[in-house]
Amino acid sequence: MRAYSNLLRPDTPFGSVTDPWRRPTKWLAAMSLLWGEAGGDEPPVIMAAGLVVMSVHRTRPRTVSAPLAQFGYRVVVPESIGDNDQIIKVVDDALVQGRREAEVIAWHNAADDLHVLQQLPRPEGAPRHAGITAVAEAWGDRAAQERSTALCVDTSHDLGPAASYVSETALAHNLEPMKEFADRAQQEGAQLACDALVDERPGDYSPGVLAASVLTSAVSTALLGGKYTERLAWRERLSIADFVGAVAWEVAPPLFSGVAPSLSE
Repeated sequence: MRAYSNLLRPDTPFGSVTDPWRRPTKWLAAMSLLWGEAGGDEPPVIMAAGLVVMSVHRTRPRTVSAPLAQFGYRVVVPESIGDNDQIIKVVDDALVQGRREAEVIAWHNAADDLHVLQQLPRPEGAPRHAGITAVAEAWGDRAAQERSTALCVDTSHDLGPAASYVSETALAHNLEPMKEFADRAQQEGAQLACDALVDERPGDYSPGVLAASVLTSAVSTALLGGKYTERLAWRERLSIADFVGAVAWEVAPPLFSGVAPSLSE
């Protein structure tokens, strides 16, 4: 598994909530996953998982822009076809913490991801994934928010328009998605990466591009979740490429500089 993050403590992304020497911060968290099919009877493969955290005010929207972009992120991608369990643990740990320590958890079409996550095989004797299970249960009735837990927001069904791809919803709300990861192109890229891992073709596999892909989705989801909850706002059309590149350019430098990335960067 390969990880990308700008967090000082990636395993505890909501550190300011629990660290007494840090100024308390209200957080909005967004999760995004990319999937691949390994073929045959093999279970689905998590090709990328991205968590984004943005600070929000408790009672009023915070205006965001690309030049002043600020967010924390943690992205993990597989280095082999057998990394599912490691990536699931990262996702589960983030949800365990986020459910109790974030104000909002935003996810696009979360029910689909959560269903597949719950169906994936676990090693014999391994405990259930507490965060995934709890968030899946909460997602079924988002209107009945449990006290002291995050508000769950599905950026497709709650914000609309209902769409399979977060890029479609983003466009409807004055966000400009990256064309490289818009609509079907994102899933097609994830599947090509999965095929390269299965066939052991490292020259055709680009972890940086995968990381950038899921990160743009997570950032878009965070912004849309912030708009729905009236925690984030933007005054004019906001470029996701510019917004992400201002903070996480190093994830895939050629991509964010406008140069076509090498598959084996």
